[in-house]
Amino acid sequence: MTLAVDADGNIFIQETAVDLEDLVAKLLAITERKKDTRIFIRGDRKINYGRVMHVMSAINRAGFANVALITEKPKGR
Repeated sequence: MTLAVDADGNIFIQETAVDLEDLVAKLLAITERKKDTRIFIRGDRKINYGRVMHVMSAINRAGFANVALITEKPKGR
């Protein structure tokens, strides 16, 4: 499962926009309450890191333990 936070701070599950307040409920429904589901979070490089951490924290508080950030390799490496 992949989440994205765009440059404006909007959250997307796959291609569907979701409010932070609804994020956990939607994740629980999509994963059928399987809290061991691996969740990847991709943040736009222009977004404030704090916003990404806020999203990650909400997911962790809901009991999802396999949450990771997706990073890009620096260009030219």
